[in-house]
Amino acid sequence: MSRNRFTSIERAKRTLLTLPQALHHAARDYPGGATAIAAIDGGNATTLNHKLSLTNTSHTPNIADLELLMDATRDPRIVDALLHPIGWVGIDVSELSDTDTPQSLMAGIGALLSREGELATHVSATLADGAVDGDELAEFELLAERMVQAVFKLRAVLRQKHAEDLAHG
Repeated sequence: MSRNRFTSIERAKRTLLTLPQALHHAARDYPGGATAIAAIDGGNATTLNHKLSLTNTSHTPNIADLELLMDATRDPRIVDALLHPIGWVGIDVSELSDTDTPQSLMAGIGALLSREGELATHVSATLADGAVDGDELAEFELLAERMVQAVFKLRAVLRQKHAEDLAHG
């Protein structure tokens, strides 16, 4: 393979993560990190940092920590990590923003299709030796899930637009 392996930060953006990885990266990407998240409910920042460490085995996140992290970060990687092992895809259409227009979502789907097409072409070329690189497979799986999520979000936006048109027309 000519492709370099992902760094942990690249992997966190380009692949499906395990739940511990998703929680760790969600907190890390949150403004102020785990310290700011712990302050939301008055928890101990040091303890939360230990629970989110990928190398510390003496502390692990509990259900309350999971709820806090999901509520604070709204990071879709956490939902992906929870649902992927059972074959489900999480789609959050509860809070559509003003930028979630049919045009912007179609542009996003087009970009995803382009990236997935490039990756599929690369993976097809590497299949000549009968093997698929794990990082490429992981990236392809994430893109496939993001595509399904984008299509369902577009569906929600179009339904909302249709309902508004009916109400005004």
